[in-house]
Amino acid sequence: MGTLSSIFSSRRLPQYLAAIIANLASIAYGVVAGWSSPSLPLLKSNDTAIGEPISVEDETWLGSVIHLSALLSSPIYSYINQNWGRKLAGYNTAIPLIIGWLLIIFAHSVIHLYIARILMGLTMSGVNVFVVMYVGEISEDSVRGALGSIRGLSADVGILFAYGIGPYLSVRHMGIICIIMPLLFVVLFFWLPESPMFLLGKGKAQEALNSYKWLRGGDEQIAEEEIRKLSVVVTKVSKKVTITELISVRGTRNALIIAIVFSIVIQFSGMYVIASYASILFEQSGSTIPSDIAAIIIGVFTIIGSALSIIGSELAGRRIILISTQIIESLSLSGLAIYLLLKEIGIDVSPVGILPVIFISAYCLCIAAGVATLGYVVISEIFRPEARGLAMSVTSSLVWGLAFVITKFHHSLESSIQLYGCFFVYSGVALLGAIFTYIRVPETKNRSLDSILRELNGDASVNG
Repeated sequence: MGTLSSIFSSRRLPQYLAAIIANLASIAYGVVAGWSSPSLPLLKSNDTAIGEPISVEDETWLGSVIHLSALLSSPIYSYINQNWGRKLAGYNTAIPLIIGWLLIIFAHSVIHLYIARILMGLTMSGVNVFVVMYVGEISEDSVRGALGSIRGLSADVGILFAYGIGPYLSVRHMGIICIIMPLLFVVLFFWLPESPMFLLGKGKAQEALNSYKWLRGGDEQIAEEEIRKLSVVVTKVSKKVTITELISVRGTRNALIIAIVFSIVIQFSGMYVIASYASILFEQSGSTIPSDIAAIIIGVFTIIGSALSIIGSELAGRRIILISTQIIESLSLSGLAIYLLLKEIGIDVSPVGILPVIFISAYCLCIAAGVATLGYVVISEIFRPEARGLAMSVTSSLVWGLAFVITKFHHSLESSIQLYGCFFVYSGVALLGAIFTYIRVPETKNRSLDSILRELNGDASVNG
């Protein structure tokens, strides 16, 4: 990686600007993910905005249906992204969210909330598809890791925003404020260029060159060089890859295994459960810190973790951060599980009532600095160009399917093995993730795709 001055040179500033504007959608995504934590307790109370309190079943569905919606719509957004362009995919990501917030603002029944959350799930699916590809395709190699990590940081900012304003506003007033972000995204995204890769793939070479010139600060020589390199990649990407072909090549099969395991670790180590039910979890744990304040604290630590991932991934590499953060996640979740177990069997834990906040904050910092952010960076770096689109679609569908399962059935799991049992399970998953990363995941920092693929194919001569 170059010096700090070269990274933030005037030539690279348009890339940072484009990445930040695109990730306004990621902030909106984070608000949707964090909405459940402050809003569900309000909807369950006598102060509910829809006339009568929602049931426990409504609570689990409102927390989880966004993920089911995202799962079902993921192939649609992948099609729009690949065939109609990243720009149109971006607009189609924001429109359902705007309609969803309008439904929440004017909701008079729980049915309105269900429809709103289903529409918001479309947005979450769209963000996962288009932001990752758009930012990756507009970025130079030297800043791709840093710009790719902005997505995780932006989503965490959105979650903290929801945690911060939710407890102090009605559900309706929160919706009025939250609708501003997708509207701002639509206005600013209009001024950004289309992805050069998409344009070149559609035979629009001059438009692709103009796009690169804008993104490279008007440097025509660098833009032409980028077009020459991109032409080779586009030739490969234009080849259609089937699922059978995806798993028939050893290197691609190993890459897909890594993507699947990372997806499982992200979901079954409790990330979306904690994000969706943070306030409720703190109330159940008996923490001495008010649940709304505790949720804000962990939101801050999550943002710190995402910021650290941007810096650390380029300094220390991906593997060491992924391994160490998953180990700390496991220890933090085990500590929380032991605390909850002691409380369950009647031991007075009030003198150490701050521990749940410490444990969950440490967990959120580490998962944001590690697999929830860097996991996606690694996934984007380990597939052949022609296989990347299909692989990302498969991975995205798996992520949403698992997110739905864990958020919908967390309460059922809790009823079966108690809350402390849930966190012991989540701890074990995080530890297995660290072991898997040590054994199977290659270092991708400062390495060519060819070198990474040869290692995944089992070439013993590759040293990285």
